[in-house]
Amino acid sequence: MVEQNKSALSETLKAVGDPTRRAILTALAQEGPTRVTELAARYEMSLNSVSKHIKILEKASLVTRKTIGRVHLIEANLAPVDAVEDWFTQLRSIWDIRLNALENMFTEKENTMTELTLTTNRIINASPKAAFDAWLDPGMLAKFMVPGEGMSSSDVMADPVVGGRFSLIMHAGDQHMPHSGEYTEIVPHSRLVFTWESPFSVDGSTVTLTFVPKDGGTEVTLTHVKFADEQSRDNHHGGWTAILATLEKMLQ
Repeated sequence: MVEQNKSALSETLKAVGDPTRRAILTALAQEGPTRVTELAARYEMSLNSVSKHIKILEKASLVTRKTIGRVHLIEANLAPVDAVEDWFTQLRSIWDIRLNALENMFTEKENTMTELTLTTNRIINASPKAAFDAWLDPGMLAKFMVPGEGMSSSDVMADPVVGGRFSLIMHAGDQHMPHSGEYTEIVPHSRLVFTWESPFSVDGSTVTLTFVPKDGGTEVTLTHVKFADEQSRDNHHGGWTAILATLEKMLQ
């Protein structure tokens, strides 16, 4: 938009910023050319004050004046309003573009989080039943849910039914990190699925465990999906690997 048009737009917005001038312009648009004296009679102000408002509208080209003898007729000219409408249309388009860009950004991030997956497995010298049951036993969970050296878990609770929840607190030095989740699938001795909720997880984070007999023991495979970023995924990979290693020691 050229500078002249910017100036005209500013004059238009300034002119219609006053409620009296908006009322005058609305009346003229509805009723057509009107005498200044008739306009003044509608408002509790002097003829001189109304004339000042009309001059501001004239400067913005929102009204025109016709003089017939001693009669001054004021008529609305709504052409400048089109410029205001065009400006608001431009603003709306810019805003829509930004909203679309923001939506795409969140969609891309959501897709990235969904795609981030880790899988770790370990062959444990125990039956599938023993390995499976350990994940539903609060006493056992407290012993092997240790994702790092020097860490521990306490306040473990579990309601091992579909829709039931589990919770525990992991401790690392002075840090106390609550973890919890909901059991969404329980197939005795072969498959266990639960949500994973922690200070480091995102909505929809889910863990799946499978238990397959192998070499006289059980191959436990853990798959965790959806992470905030690759670093979070890698950190969880190390933690789950350590947990499976501790579980193996517990069941020997």
